[in-house]
Amino acid sequence: MKEFLKKYKTQIINLITVFLILEFGIFPGLTSANTILNIFSGVCALLLVIWGGLALYQYVTSDKGGIVDKEELKEAEQMVKDKPKSKRKPKTKKVK
Repeated sequence: MKEFLKKYKTQIINLITVFLILEFGIFPGLTSANTILNIFSGVCALLLVIWGGLALYQYVTSDKGGIVDKEELKEAEQMVKDKPKSKRKPKTKKVK
């Protein structure tokens, strides 16, 4: 259990933080009757989504326990860059 907590400590903290921000900050602001508070809560929700996406991207590409192997990613990027462009053939006129 300790190994699990050590390995996923950052993800657990991020998940708890996101839940608390949503539960006590964003949802009450979106359901209130104040328009300014609604707009502010909407902007905060967008920032929260961006932060979550960046945290997920950082975890996926990290060296410690990441899902994506960096060498495979570099190899795939190189394959995409080295893909030859198709050559167009000149148009031919039909002779009757």
